[in-house]
Amino acid sequence: MKFIAINTKVTISGHEVVHTNETGFYDMLLKDVDYVIVSGGDGLLRRIIEYIIFSGQHKPKIIIDAKGSFNVIAKKHLVPKLSKIIKKIESGEQPETKLQDVYKLNDYIFLFSAGNIFDALHIHLSEILRVGILKKGPLKYLISSIFVLPVFLLTTPFLLFSKKRFFIFTPFKSFNFMNLYTKPEQLTIDLGNSYNIMEIDGDLIILKDSVVRIKRLDTIEIVCK
Repeated sequence: MKFIAINTKVTISGHEVVHTNETGFYDMLLKDVDYVIVSGGDGLLRRIIEYIIFSGQHKPKIIIDAKGSFNVIAKKHLVPKLSKIIKKIESGEQPETKLQDVYKLNDYIFLFSAGNIFDALHIHLSEILRVGILKKGPLKYLISSIFVLPVFLLTTPFLLFSKKRFFIFTPFKSFNFMNLYTKPEQLTIDLGNSYNIMEIDGDLIILKDSVVRIKRLDTIEIVCK
């Protein structure tokens, strides 16, 4: 089997492993690739899967080497440590996988989170705090939550009633309330202007469109054990 390992050096006995970084991956052909190992957090995972889906190529299975602060997708699928997965492959076993829904938001994809309410503010402040001892780990998110909480409590009623604001969190079971969603099949929101800050899977993006179009686009296989 053929593997592409992003941001990590691994050896898998009896198999071909191509090592690269994120930028190098975007120039690769995936025709004969069985697995892509993604060593990083949810943002990197989202960008790698975005390239796979939009490239129209064969979709390799994804092995997550969770190195981020939250690793939501890894936790959702109970992904074991990379060394355990490699050991299983080297023994000749086929790793089990689970299907992960992939959602499209205009020219982007996301897996578990998207919005322009308190999530965007929380992520923005967390990124500002990404320095020194706060650079790695979840502490910056906790501190950001403490600062954002008063704003959240004061503004939530206005945000929930605004048709220009939304928040989606797909790991929750099917549930929709006002402009909070879990598993939207299709959703269109007029933002009223063409320059908007959005949060998708912990990444901040600037959306230069006045209308957001969201739909369930595809699935991808995540190695879970």
